[in-house]
Amino acid sequence: MAGKKEKYSVKAIIGIVGMLVFGTGTMVSSKLMLDTSACPVYYDWEYGRDYEPWAHGECPPEVVKKFEKPWFQTACMFMAMLVCIIAHAIIEAVSHNKAKKKAANLAIKSAVSDTDKDTETHSLTQPAETAAKSKYRTWQYWKPYVIIAVPSIFDMIATSVMTMGLVYIDVSVMQMLRGTMVVFATIMNILFLRRKVRLYQWIAIIGTVSACALVGASCILGSMGSTTAKPWNLQIFGCFLVVISQLIQSGQIVAEDFLLSDVDAAPLQVVGMEGFWGLIITVFIVSPLLMWGVSGEDHGANEDFVDTFYMIADNPLILVFVVIYFISILFLNWAGMTVTAETSSVVRTIFEAIRTAAIWVTDLLIYYLFAPNSVYGESWTTYSWMQLAGFLLLIYSSQVYNGYCKYPKIFRYKFEDDGRCKGVFACCPKILAKSDEKFAAAQKKEQEKAAAAAAAATLSAPAKQAQSEDELDGSNGIVCKSIIL
Repeated sequence: MAGKKEKYSVKAIIGIVGMLVFGTGTMVSSKLMLDTSACPVYYDWEYGRDYEPWAHGECPPEVVKKFEKPWFQTACMFMAMLVCIIAHAIIEAVSHNKAKKKAANLAIKSAVSDTDKDTETHSLTQPAETAAKSKYRTWQYWKPYVIIAVPSIFDMIATSVMTMGLVYIDVSVMQMLRGTMVVFATIMNILFLRRKVRLYQWIAIIGTVSACALVGASCILGSMGSTTAKPWNLQIFGCFLVVISQLIQSGQIVAEDFLLSDVDAAPLQVVGMEGFWGLIITVFIVSPLLMWGVSGEDHGANEDFVDTFYMIADNPLILVFVVIYFISILFLNWAGMTVTAETSSVVRTIFEAIRTAAIWVTDLLIYYLFAPNSVYGESWTTYSWMQLAGFLLLIYSSQVYNGYCKYPKIFRYKFEDDGRCKGVFACCPKILAKSDEKFAAAQKKEQEKAAAAAAAATLSAPAKQAQSEDELDGSNGIVCKSIIL
């Protein structure tokens, strides 16, 4: 008997639409920014022999260059994330004022009796004092503000490396290659969390690797003979950088898992503090190294930030893309947390496929409709069919891996063991102790969830029971956090 379709709240629908719009906007604006050209800053030591100093928009055509500034984009991302801490502070202030008013009203009502007044005053003030001390004066409150710096470093490196790869390949290819995250997440789960990977998951991983190989091959083959695309060797390099970025991103997941699992902090607070540390490290440590410590092709530096702001002033279109990128990341964080809170893992898995398709379609529309035959967007070639095949295989492998697409006659899906193995780092007691503690907490949470589902099943329709079982089955897969970028 078919059950009723799952209904979502208005907030959930807005979050899903927001993730689709802003998720697409983030990736597309990032690539548009990289493809936009402008006059570089004039350096006498570099141009003085051949050119006179130029004003904005008046440089010789042969010195015009693209705005290929991956570390600047990383700084913009962290700046947008930092704004989340302001939103968190506003929410906390509103909640505090509501609680304060409620406490004041209760205190007024309790004033009718001296005995009740003494009792109520003690019950209201004592917990308030305890909460204030635990929130503002203990290490537990400041802990997330400090240790979030570690995942921020992973995020900074991963985002920058991925953007470097995006310089050489199309944005749709980059988005699809991010599917390699599941491969590295599986390895991390085996090494650190000691989780067993089932046979159907290994088959799905093989499918994922094959899909990404198809996507990468279509990118490389499509560049051969093209006058607009990057050379095939740079396409390979770009694909390699994106895959490496996913390896680093999986390290961020492990770092967050071990460092933040017992931290009581709001999601907006975590995102905001990651933005704070990421921006501090990028601006005050990485940027000087890129300017003066590491040589490169950007006026002798790896990335010249003086040249960055000159190019933004030279071509207002770059500023437009920067603003779109900033706003997209800002609202993408909110939409992502809303979808996580209001929907199931099935919806989020399906959404990732839809977002990738939306990015690809948007890039095609830019090339054929909004900016025909320009440097923006991507064209449809003979090898795009190979990319489409890889994309479909990637979606299918994801569904198989997470247990949403099942073959019970071929694979087993229910096991008597606890799903754990000794792991490579079984000799490290600290890692194992942390892993055991986390596993016990997760197991207890699953038992409570199963008990709640069973209780609900006795009171609700069979459809709701089936839905609860589906959600529990879906939790067998390894859930991976992704930057949203």
